[in-house]
Amino acid sequence: MNETIEKLLIDNGVILKGHFLLTSGLHSGLYFEKFKILENPKVSALLCSKIAMHFSTYDIEKVIGPTTGGTILAYEVAKQIGAYAGIAEEDGKGKRIIKRGSGIKEGEKILIVDDVLTTGGSIKATIDAVLEHRGEICGVSVLIDRSEKALNFNYPFYAVYKKAVENYTKGDCPFCKQGVPLSQLGGKKAVPSGR
Repeated sequence: MNETIEKLLIDNGVILKGHFLLTSGLHSGLYFEKFKILENPKVSALLCSKIAMHFSTYDIEKVIGPTTGGTILAYEVAKQIGAYAGIAEEDGKGKRIIKRGSGIKEGEKILIVDDVLTTGGSIKATIDAVLEHRGEICGVSVLIDRSEKALNFNYPFYAVYKKAVENYTKGDCPFCKQGVPLSQLGGKKAVPSGR
C-alpha cells in the first residue's frame, strides 16, 4: 500500500529531493510539496478517502483541520463521511483557535486532519483548541507522516503515507557541510530550531 501511495506522490511531484529549510527551522534532504496534492481534487479526494475509510466506524460529527492544508483536507474528509468541517486558525501567539462557523459543541465527536506531520506542532495546537471547547477527539490523521520518531498524540492515529525522514539542525546538516544550496519552499517562514 505504501509503495502505491509513494508512486502516486512521485508521479504528482509531491516528493522532492535536495536541501530544504522546513517551517520548523530544521533542514532536510526530502521535501513533500503538499500543494501538489491540494491543488488536484482527484488526488486529494483519493487520499482523503483512505482517512474516511479508516475512521468510518467512529461516528465522527466534525472534522477539524489546521490552516491551510489541513482545512482543505478536513473539508474533503468531512464530505466523504457526511460530517461538518471546521478550521483551527493561528491566533498570532502560537495557539490555534476555532472561531468561525458553528464552533465545537461540548462532547461533539471530532477527527483532526492535517497534511504533513514533521514535529506535530500544528496537530498539538489543534488538539488544545478542540479540548478548550470540550470536544471529544476520536482520532488524528495526516496524509503524510515524515516524522523521524513515532509521535504519540494519545488518540487513535492514522497516516495515509509514512516515510521517516531525518532532519537536521543547521550545525549538524550534512547538506550544509557539502555546500548544497538551501531551498525554502512553502508559504511560511521557518522558525529557528532550538534542537
